[in-house]
Amino acid sequence: MISRKCVLKLSAPALICTLALVSASSYAQTFPDKPITIVVPFSAGGGADLVARMLGKELSKNLDHAPIVIENKAGASGNIGASYVSRSKPDGYTLLLTNSTLTINASVGLTKGLDIKKELSPVANLVSTPIALAVNSKMPVNNVDELVAYARKNQDKLSYSSCGTGTPQHFAGAKFNLLTKLDIVHVPYKGCAPAVNDGVGNQVPILFSTIPNAGPHVQEGTLRMLGIASKNRLSFMPDVPSISETEPFGDMDISVWFGLFAPSGVPLAIQKKIEAAVLLTMKEPSLQNDFKSRFYEIDIRDSKNMSQLVDHDLATYKKLAQQSNITLN
Repeated sequence: MISRKCVLKLSAPALICTLALVSASSYAQTFPDKPITIVVPFSAGGGADLVARMLGKELSKNLDHAPIVIENKAGASGNIGASYVSRSKPDGYTLLLTNSTLTINASVGLTKGLDIKKELSPVANLVSTPIALAVNSKMPVNNVDELVAYARKNQDKLSYSSCGTGTPQHFAGAKFNLLTKLDIVHVPYKGCAPAVNDGVGNQVPILFSTIPNAGPHVQEGTLRMLGIASKNRLSFMPDVPSISETEPFGDMDISVWFGLFAPSGVPLAIQKKIEAAVLLTMKEPSLQNDFKSRFYEIDIRDSKNMSQLVDHDLATYKKLAQQSNITLN
């Protein structure tokens, strides 16, 4: 408690600062005392929605059993939900769970006035899924080298699919073309499911897709996975090579990450409490096994490392968009 005598000795600015610190500390001790909403800026049933619901189910017990509500606010490639959270009261009760679409949009100027560096604050990264390079099982190739050689002879007949223009899958295909100096035609789809379906049907024989989308078809034998676009192999698929192991793909490293953000201005003590709870939840073996069974790699990063990941993405995608003439206007 601050005594009256002490208050009288404080200057006005010092008094305001001191009272603010006391208020923030008191608020942090009682947080949370009502439900926490995690906004997913995509439709229900997608990857971000699944990650949010898996996290929310376990997170509550590490946040004083506060109810966790998942709310889908889809539209404008994730911008509607992200903007909604950025304008929310910075009290820790409204969070955003999104993926690398956020940094791609920002890197090419499609965040519709939202400055993700100033208006959103990274809390933690949870999981990631590298982009898989797969082909229809009827394609006469069994590895990346063979695909490159085959494409050099047949590139005018080949095309690759992605989940849509400007998606991480599109950027992975653009990087593949850039490094090999090939010009395999990009066929964008409105979503990952139809892109994978046409790969299975051999309408578009090459596809860049996330492993949760392509993995089941690989297991069934209708698709053949040639490699993943991350630097390192997956812990749950160690036999699948990284594309970077093959020349000239040494710097190929594109994954879809799934992370949690808060609106800027959340009191540090509150944000740290949420961050600690998320990190503790993500270390639970049962939750990690559930994610891996769904083809997600555990990729836990605290707020500092998550911020570095955002900066890396912004620079990487901006450069790649310029090199490959990718425009999303």
